[in-house]
Formats: sequence, C-alpha cells, structure tokens
Amino acid sequence: MISRLNLFWLFIALALNSALLIFSMSGLSISYYEAQIYYSNSNLGFILRYISSIFGNNEIVIRGLFLTLHIANSLLIYIISLRILKRQSDCVIAAILYMFLPGVLVNALIINQASIAIFITLIVVFLQQRQMYILISLILALSLFFSKPFIALYLAIMLFGLFSRDKKFAIIGAFFCIAWYYLNGLESSGKPRGYFLDSIAVFAAVFSPLLFIYFIYTIYRICIKEIKSFLWFIGLTALGVCLLLSMRQRVELELFLPFCVILVPAMVRTFFSSYRSRLPRFRVLYKLICIIVLATLALNSLAIIFHQYLYIFLDNPKNHFAYKYDIAKELAKALKDRHITAISTNPNLALRLKFYGISMGGNYYLDTTYKKSCEQIQIYKFNKSIANFYLCKK
Repeated sequence: MISRLNLFWLFIALALNSALLIFSMSGLSISYYEAQIYYSNSNLGFILRYISSIFGNNEIVIRGLFLTLHIANSLLIYIISLRILKRQSDCVIAAILYMFLPGVLVNALIINQASIAIFITLIVVFLQQRQMYILISLILALSLFFSKPFIALYLAIMLFGLFSRDKKFAIIGAFFCIAWYYLNGLESSGKPRGYFLDSIAVFAAVFSPLLFIYFIYTIYRICIKEIKSFLWFIGLTALGVCLLLSMRQRVELELFLPFCVILVPAMVRTFFSSYRSRLPRFRVLYKLICIIVLATLALNSLAIIFHQYLYIFLDNPKNHFAYKYDIAKELAKALKDRHITAISTNPNLALRLKFYGISMGGNYYLDTTYKKSCEQIQIYKFNKSIANFYLCKK
C-alpha cells in the first residue's frame, strides 16, 4: 500500500522542481545544437516539427515536451524504487535526488535525446522487474526509432541475460545489439587520442563531483558485496564502455550518461544500508558526509536553474556555460522590432534565427565588428551587455 503522505511530498517536490525548470527555460534561446536536431531528418526532428505545425514555432511548447518526459522519468524512478528500497520514504528521496541532479536538470531544459533514452530505459527496467519479456521487446523495437543512444542498454540486457542465465533476455539483448550496429555502425577511424579525463569531468558535472564519487563507490560495492541487479548492469555497462572507448577516442557522452543517472535508487539503498546498520552514535560521520554531498549538489543545481544571474559576476559573458543558449531569441526580437524578417549572417546563427522566423538573405547583414554606417544592436542581461551586433545595409 502506497502511503499518501509519501505521495504528497513526492508531488510537492515535483511541483517545485517543475516550477524552477519553467523559470529557468523562460530565459533560454534555442542553441545551434538544438536547431540542428530540430531541422534534421531524424525521427526526433520530425516529431518536433510536427508539434510546431500544430502549435507554431513555440519554444516553450517544445521544451515543455522534455519537461513532461522529465516528470514522467521522476515518477518512474519512484515506482522502480518501490521494488529496490525497503521504505517508501527512501523511494521519495531517490526520486527527489534524481530530479535535482545537474545533468537531469539540463536534459529537462534542452532539446536532446537523453530524456527519451532515460524514459524508455526506465520503462524497460519497470517491465523487467515484472518479467514482461514481450512488452520489453516491443519497447526496444520502439527504441530503434531513436536507436543511437541505446547501445548501452542493449549491451546491458545481453550481459545481464548471460550473467543471470536468462536465455530470453540474452537473446533479446544480442538481437538489438546487432540491429543497432546495422543501423549505426561503429566509428573507429582517425588517430587514437585519449579523452579519459574529459569523460570523467563530464560525468562529475552531471552528478556533481562528490556524488559522482559515491556513484563509483556504489558500482564497486554492489560488485563485491551485493546482488547484481539489472539496474546495476545498466549503470556499469554505460560507465565501463564509455571510459574504455574514451581511452582511444572522443566519445559521444549522450550515448552513455542517461544510463548512469538512473542508478540513483541503488545509490540511496547503499547509503541507507550502511547508515542504518550502525548505532546512532556512529552515524555522525555519515550525516556529515551526506550534508557535504547534498550541499555540493544543491550549489550545482542552483547554478543551472538560476544560470541567467551568473552574468552579473562575469567580466566576459562568453565564459558563461550557457552562453550558447542565449542571444538568439533577443536578437530575433530586435530584428522584428525593426521589421526585418530576413538577414545575412554566419550559418550557425542563421539556423538559430530561422527558428524564430528570421530567414537567411534580405537587404541587411549582421556584423560583429564596429562600423560607423551600421546600427548597433546590444543584447542585455540584467542591464549588462552580453553581445554586440551591427546591423548593416547591403
């Protein structure tokens, strides 16, 4: 029986999390990376353009799709945790921890495939807990429409099937590994170069540094002491393959990161198992470590949610980690205020402006160097100039 009190706190946390994300996304512009996805021939690009055909080029609606997935993923984390954790209150903690992870917050804010990968993976974990193999196969078949991010999941299914001597699961995993290779292939060309430390840095940013250390500890502790669950195999496979490949080449981290953040229920279980197995007077160190880790996580998460305010403290706005998600919306508005709907500029900026109804061409062009004959357009954040453009007539 699910406790109403626990559900109440879960939905309060979700409401707060969603409100903060809506506030944060209101200040974002579409980035070049997002515009590439939107105008691509991929299935995700087709879905986003179809949504735009119904609601118009409404950025909030499109970002709202990923916020909705984020909410669904948080609820799935809670439901999956019910079969992993002993107390329902621990399940609420796992869901709250997940929804405030820096990498998860970013995935909820921007156009990407990671939220879809997490959603489908959590559905598979949910079905695996109930051994619904036919439904798992159908969901995995659906995942082939977004196949590129799912190689870690397919490998984990195959390895877990072999480890647990579950022939059905192993065959399903092997089949989808082959299907993935047929659809995507493997890139192995180029001069070998190591990006191991770069990958570690990104993983640390996604979890927050101290929580990433605990993530590694959880992987290790389960390996030597506890039952190896399917969820653990997903996290281990994603981390292991990513770090192994990064020793030779730059890895597309979006292929692996989504499958690590879902290990949060196992991390919570590991912590509480150690914490509750000790007498109250021996729990002080655990409480101190927990406070430090959560404080670090809170600082990282708040920096993402209130990222716009960081411009106030930066001498060079281009050093802001979210700079590539700014400017385009404000620039498009400034051009429309001048009744300009077509302009010549660099291809990257042109693709971003296209989303806001500014096409390439026309009688004007944008420059970033000062010219007397051109009109200056400045983009401000909190009365601080973060970008300068010069509107020139051809």
